[in-house]
Amino acid sequence: MNGHILQLCVIQAVASFIHLEPKNVTVLRGSEVRFNCSTDESWGVMTWLLGGRTVLTISVEHGPLGGDEHVSTVNHSSSSLSMWELVLMNVSFRPIVQEVICELLPTRLDRSSSALFVQEKGNVRILESDLSVQEGMLVTFHCEASGWYPDPSVSWVVNGTTVDRDNYNTSSLQDPNGLFNSTSVLQIKAETSSTVECWASVSAAVAHQNSSVKLTVVAPKAPQDYTVVIAVIVSVCTIFLLTVLILILYYRKKLTKSSSENKVSSSLWTVNLSSRRRSVADETRGKVNPGYHGEDVTSSGHHDLRNRADSTVNIISSPRVPDIVIFSTQNQKLEDFSNLYSKGAKTVRRVTTV
Repeated sequence: MNGHILQLCVIQAVASFIHLEPKNVTVLRGSEVRFNCSTDESWGVMTWLLGGRTVLTISVEHGPLGGDEHVSTVNHSSSSLSMWELVLMNVSFRPIVQEVICELLPTRLDRSSSALFVQEKGNVRILESDLSVQEGMLVTFHCEASGWYPDPSVSWVVNGTTVDRDNYNTSSLQDPNGLFNSTSVLQIKAETSSTVECWASVSAAVAHQNSSVKLTVVAPKAPQDYTVVIAVIVSVCTIFLLTVLILILYYRKKLTKSSSENKVSSSLWTVNLSSRRRSVADETRGKVNPGYHGEDVTSSGHHDLRNRADSTVNIISSPRVPDIVIFSTQNQKLEDFSNLYSKGAKTVRRVTTV
């Protein structure tokens, strides 16, 4: 019991001997940080450590004895109190809490510490671009916050109103450098045109990072009435079919008429031929051919004529002469018959022996 009381007394004595303020500091990477170390006791050397390494040494007699180029100091001491300020410029990021220590030497070795927490502000962007959708549709947005430390706070704002956390999901992963990459998914129903924003921030940031897109909502398209189009198509098709049908009937009728005319012509030709043949029969009526002229077969002239005819037949093959010769009248003179044979006497001789 007495030992605990003694320990508490020592702690109170030490606490009254040296003071380091502030005790906890959270800043963004690259910021400037100030710490004050004060004491009402005498000392010879004041040493400042950051993350276990010495960054500044101050001598009572000679003042600051050098240190890091990103570290400076300011003396705020008075006759009754010794106070020195440590200024850390452009602090670097480490994914751990860095300890700041003020240590006094050599008469009474003692120290006081504070916690320095450096955060990293990354980037944020909505993956979708400006959208134009029909009213009532469900629209999904994806927000990506990358390069943050610690895990950023991601939120959605639609037309200036923060969306309830139950309406979106956020997940995060930490990379090998200790930075966090977060992804958030929001799904909303398109009712009015809106500005959709994604916010990301950490505690040390004065303002949040944000990305925004425009959501334009249009009225749903009325279903198109195809009645008129169908009626027009049906009318055109009907007219076309009727035209084709009329043309088919016309050409069919024309072909039928042409075939009938050909049949009539053929019949007329047959009739004419038959009538012509009948006219020949009617002309002769089975009577003796008037062109026949009897001769005396025993005469010497006939015998000579026959011999010459036979010799001529043997030499020249004459064209066939029709056996029937038609005369326009029965009273044809015998001279006409003689003239008929005399015209071709130069080339053909025909002798009929009865």
